[in-house]
Amino acid sequence: MLRRDSDRGASALLIAMSLFLLLGFAAVAIDLSVGFNERRQDQTAADIGVMAGAIETLGTNTTIRDLILDFTRRNVVADYSNTDWQALWETCQDPERLDLNAEGFNFQPIAAPAGWVTPTGSLDCISFDGGGYVRVNLPDLAFDTSFGRLFGVDTLQTQADAIATFGNRGGGGILPFALLSTAAEGEHACLRDSSGGLAEEPCDGPDAGNFGALESPHYGTQPDGPPQNCTGSPKKDIVTVNIAYGIDHRIIPDDDGLVGNEVRDTCGNIDLALTPDTMNTFTGLSNGVPEGLATGPVPGNLALPRLQQGTNPKLSVHGHLLDNRPLWDYIDPILEVGSGANIPAICERDTFDNASQAPQDWDGDLINDNPESWQHLSACLEAFVAGAYTTPLFLETLNESPRFGYVPQFWENSFGSGNEWLHVDKFKATWLQALWWKKSATQIDVFHPGEGGTFPGNNYDIIQLSGLVVPDISLPTALRGDPPPGGGLNPFEPELFR
Repeated sequence: MLRRDSDRGASALLIAMSLFLLLGFAAVAIDLSVGFNERRQDQTAADIGVMAGAIETLGTNTTIRDLILDFTRRNVVADYSNTDWQALWETCQDPERLDLNAEGFNFQPIAAPAGWVTPTGSLDCISFDGGGYVRVNLPDLAFDTSFGRLFGVDTLQTQADAIATFGNRGGGGILPFALLSTAAEGEHACLRDSSGGLAEEPCDGPDAGNFGALESPHYGTQPDGPPQNCTGSPKKDIVTVNIAYGIDHRIIPDDDGLVGNEVRDTCGNIDLALTPDTMNTFTGLSNGVPEGLATGPVPGNLALPRLQQGTNPKLSVHGHLLDNRPLWDYIDPILEVGSGANIPAICERDTFDNASQAPQDWDGDLINDNPESWQHLSACLEAFVAGAYTTPLFLETLNESPRFGYVPQFWENSFGSGNEWLHVDKFKATWLQALWWKKSATQIDVFHPGEGGTFPGNNYDIIQLSGLVVPDISLPTALRGDPPPGGGLNPFEPELFR
């Protein structure tokens, strides 16, 4: 016969077991909460690390690598010894990098620091894409559980990754034109001219200026950019796209301008995870320069010709609608000498007004020029430089003009014979000023934006391009970046990509 008290104590056992399970779930929840917090912190560390590296946009990849290693270590929750931190990176693997490369990226691991030992000599979890990306994949970071060990789980692991990109600070990016070491700030410079012997100031013919354009391959890693073209063929297409779109990869200054440590601008450096600091000039104006600037077409329809881009007013110039907003129109209108602005009086915005100001001989050639003229503008910039003025002249909206961009200035003072490898010293902001159009040796028109004029007829060829070297300090900080030692500008701006 079954006794009525035979189940006595069963409820206590169930309660005890339930409490054990509830405490177990609570313990796991606590550890998981800590884990999620650790995961968030590690993701922050990855983001901070990749951005700390990317901030050094003009630095070498090894410099960026060391910043990433430093800042990720500072921002992870766990505390690691030097030996343990090194070991984590030495053994770290980044399988997702291969998936990203299959999608069109070209991430290549960076060389490991001296004395570190890895299977390939590289850090698999810090990689660069020559198109202007850097990737960080944090090693799996373990932390001790508080209660999970009751269930045999002593540690949990977290993982985080991030990608930064070196975006263009100005809308124009790096343009494939060049300045020699002798080019001065504020100068009206020859950027390109014909070998036909019809050069006009500031160009002086085929012996100088004819090699002012650059031949740079397409790395092909920008999402909306040109496909990879490493052969430079056809050269015309390469140059046209680089003018209309901007060079599609990062280029940095060379520290010393010497041949022994140069990194040439070739597609081979995509796979070596190096960033070029040495560029190639080429001969011949007709190889893509007119098409990229004004006439088109641009291969692949990546962009309109540069001077047809944007929403600024256009002027019909020999059958092509070209940007007609002048540089003086970007001078900040609130700047007046009497109000304390440290600028030359001839740079005040209201002095560039044909209706209210009288013509003057701005360039000393005994001919009076209109206030709305490149001669007035050039005199303004030269006075700004000569007087060591310090108030930025221009509005940030200058970067919206297709005429504004950054141009490498080389260590060398000569372009040589063409097809020369020259070493980048710094970058200068340059304004694409005037185009010379020729129908015959006696029929040449010059188009300066903002000066009006009529340019009928379609049978004209572009024979010359000039630019104004915009003084560094005349630009707002947003368009200067953090100027590197020795002057120059930073054409890149770091952005968190994903």
